[in-house]
Amino acid sequence: MGNIWAFLQQTGAAAVTALFLLVLQRIFLRHLSPRWQYGVWSVLLLRLVVPVRMGYRSAYLDIAAWIEELRVWAELRLSSRYASPWQETLPKVPWPELPVQAPASVTDWLFVLYTAGVLLCFLWYVLQALRLHLRVREGVPVAGERLSLIQDTAQRYTLPMPSRVVECRWTATPFLMGVFHPTLVLPMGWNVEGKVLLHELLHLKHQDVLAGWVTTLLRCLHWCNPILWLAFDKIGNDRECLCDQQVLERLEGEQRRDYGRVLLSMADNRSVRIPGATTMANGARSVAARIQAIIWFKRYPQGMALVSVCITLSLAYALVVGAPIQALVQDAGGTVSAPSSIAGALSTGQLNRPTTVAGALDTYGKGVLLKYDDPYTALLCAAMTAPKETLPALTEEWEKTDELNRSRWTTGPQFRGLVSDGSGGYLCQALWYRDMPEAMLGTEEHPFPEDGEPWPAEYLCHTLWIQPEGQFWTVTCLDEAQGELPGAPLSREPSFNVFPGPVTWVGEADGVKLSLSPAQLLETGDGILGKEYMIDWSSAGSGGFWSFGNGQQASEKQPMPGADFSSIYTGTYWAAEETGGRPVSVTLTSTPLWDTPEGLAPAQPGRRMAAGVLDQVVTLAAGGSQQGADGGGGAMGNLGNEPDYFLGPDALQVTAILDGRTERTVPMTLTYTTPDGGTYPFPGEEAAP
Repeated sequence: MGNIWAFLQQTGAAAVTALFLLVLQRIFLRHLSPRWQYGVWSVLLLRLVVPVRMGYRSAYLDIAAWIEELRVWAELRLSSRYASPWQETLPKVPWPELPVQAPASVTDWLFVLYTAGVLLCFLWYVLQALRLHLRVREGVPVAGERLSLIQDTAQRYTLPMPSRVVECRWTATPFLMGVFHPTLVLPMGWNVEGKVLLHELLHLKHQDVLAGWVTTLLRCLHWCNPILWLAFDKIGNDRECLCDQQVLERLEGEQRRDYGRVLLSMADNRSVRIPGATTMANGARSVAARIQAIIWFKRYPQGMALVSVCITLSLAYALVVGAPIQALVQDAGGTVSAPSSIAGALSTGQLNRPTTVAGALDTYGKGVLLKYDDPYTALLCAAMTAPKETLPALTEEWEKTDELNRSRWTTGPQFRGLVSDGSGGYLCQALWYRDMPEAMLGTEEHPFPEDGEPWPAEYLCHTLWIQPEGQFWTVTCLDEAQGELPGAPLSREPSFNVFPGPVTWVGEADGVKLSLSPAQLLETGDGILGKEYMIDWSSAGSGGFWSFGNGQQASEKQPMPGADFSSIYTGTYWAAEETGGRPVSVTLTSTPLWDTPEGLAPAQPGRRMAAGVLDQVVTLAAGGSQQGADGGGGAMGNLGNEPDYFLGPDALQVTAILDGRTERTVPMTLTYTTPDGGTYPFPGEEAAP
């Protein structure tokens, strides 16, 4: 725990768990045994030592999202050194990490105060224990008949003997202390009472002194949480009640009533209450509850032990282990909804990062599309997908959005050309579409359409870099291109979107320049408007306007961080340009190759879907050019999320036959391309995908 928010996450989750267990104990007070009443606190112990949302799992009664939203709200107004509004603060360990920088904000100072409280609390308990140890060292060893009675009691009930037995003048009741060398301390001249000895020896058998030290350390870590202090007191009382139960199980008839009278006579608020010491007398109020438990005493059947274990394990799973966050998202329909606040959108996004490549693309694509119509969901998408170091700039840009000057992209997202970046990440294009704004028409370049002609349309293309971040994925925009759509761009025929994908291989053979680029279409989850609806748009509507899917817009606008790819249409963009000044006929063939452990090789049957063999015959006039897209089939349905299945090739083996002459291999060079014919710099460009 490196800041006050991580501590609040841990102590808040523990407090909620403690309250739940206290209520549960009250409900089952007389129905389950003292063993369960005490054993169920192991659930709280796990909640205290297991960091909140460890392994990105969310338990029931999870309050992490509320605390994270409060953190973002507060830290946006501060300049803290220990915490940030752009970084989630889930605890990595259940104890505080000492600050290495001077505090700079209120929340920093609160963490310093908390850390100081932990150290002072621990020091106070250690000094108290040391003081008790020194006083016990002065005690008089017990010998003779009284020691023999203690040994006889231990032997009769098969219980361990303490390392030392001493008597002291200053104690009013017997108690046990010491973990490694346990010592039984008796009042000076005390007449040995077998039932009291049995109680303390049972504490020794079950290592209750060590258990007391564990709760003491947890008290120190959560010194400012009164709910947990109440729970720790209840744990101590339940430990004594369990020991009472174990004593009563070894006694019969009148001996049990005598045990209650002995316990009542020892009710002393002045008894030892030092960590590392157990005593039968733990205060008048607690003794009253224990007397009531003795009145209710009964032997529980063996089957109740199994029931208690099952209940405890179920509670541990629900309140500590929980379910993977992505599974909870799937249970909610696979979507994440944004609260209507900056703090809520940012904190929710940081806690729900995309877990699949398709989920990262789906989330990023919806964020751009919803920038004006649903700005908080757009901010949520940015918080889910952006590298953390870019979140401040993205949030500032979001806050400056001019809602009065809206220029919406009305359809999309559509994804094209997924390829490997060569280092565990991917490149891809995301596209959005819209009717060209009327204000842009009426020029020589963009005249108004004639009656019966389709309304001109535009595209926006982001070239994206999808990178792994642990088990999550981030998305970085490497380039933005915008332009008018050529031809019939929304058709599912091979002429779809005739422009290159994010990478293009370029080569030249005998005065013919060749360009080939993977341009497969991908669809994810239940995107707002996938390509199936786009097909309808290109031919539907009245007056030449698109009808945007004939009104069949998909209902799900929220991001889907665990989305799978749901359809693919394979394709390769190709272009040929004659540069030698003479007409030529070219037979163009390409075979896609992928990196394998044995090196570059064609895909095994059924292993890849994203591209097939290209086989084109192109006739070029002198100085002329042609371009097109060759499709190779597709698939729809539950396609899973194995990225390799959807990847464009890592290289192309290209051959060309010019005017029927000898076939030759064309050397190809990789370039990073955009739909408008430009290029973009790729980080580490010397390492080609």
